[in-house]
Amino acid sequence: MRRLLIAASAALLLTVAACGSEDSSSTSAAASPTGCTPKVGKADLVKAGTLTISTNATLPPMQYLDSSNKIIGMRIDLGDEIAKLLCLTPKVVNIPFDAQIPGVQSGRWDMIDTGMFYTPERAQTIKLVPYEIQGVAVSVAKGNPKKITSEDDLSGRAIAVEAPGYEFDTLTALNKELEAAGKKQVTIRSFTTTADAYQALAAGQVEGVAIVEAVTSYYQKDGAFETAVKGINPAPLALGFGKDKPAEAVAQALNTLRANGYLAALFKKYGVTAYSGALKVTTGAVGAK
Repeated sequence: MRRLLIAASAALLLTVAACGSEDSSSTSAAASPTGCTPKVGKADLVKAGTLTISTNATLPPMQYLDSSNKIIGMRIDLGDEIAKLLCLTPKVVNIPFDAQIPGVQSGRWDMIDTGMFYTPERAQTIKLVPYEIQGVAVSVAKGNPKKITSEDDLSGRAIAVEAPGYEFDTLTALNKELEAAGKKQVTIRSFTTTADAYQALAAGQVEGVAIVEAVTSYYQKDGAFETAVKGINPAPLALGFGKDKPAEAVAQALNTLRANGYLAALFKKYGVTAYSGALKVTTGAVGAK
């Protein structure tokens, strides 16, 4: 349960950040690169020489707070590496998910790096660069007492999700299928953070937690939970931007990281599937490839 408690501390800090200004949020910064010229000029950045990155640090192992309240995880590693290639200093800001898009649109940060699913509708509001594939999975209590092994087995079950997003939409779409088949629908219960959802599962208030596969695998390692269903509705995730130049520069950096093997090694380390499509600013429909 150690990791669950760490995630719970992330939720507490996130609540504090949400109640104050951006300056009250948790931040972290890696060392400034030396000996190279920034690939993005000060006119296109929140702060000259700095890549300001927003994340929602509630999803271990992708982005979360460790026991010292430092923001860590796969996406933080990726953000640091991108910034290094751009000769910029990364600064990570811990912000609730629903503030991410308005913030990048208004110029409060340069890049969203938080496991945001790509949709054509979202791509009409901000610049998106798909780079990773995730499917929705369902965590259950150890031993899988309800014998949930398929999407059909979710019929009539109470399943928790973090505040409405892709997982909520996925279960809502499943409910339409269940209804058409004359089966009981899933009772979807939304929680402020993933940690809250897992606390509810631990307390027996729900029968499962729906979240991306990398997260359910992480919680399974602690032994209190296990992944019962996975691979539901896989789709690309994307980095998000408010301006063209940072988006294009980061896309070029991602192509470099794909070519030199960094992306493959990073995704292997965290058990994540790479997006095999073009690493570029994308506006149309894309597949889970």
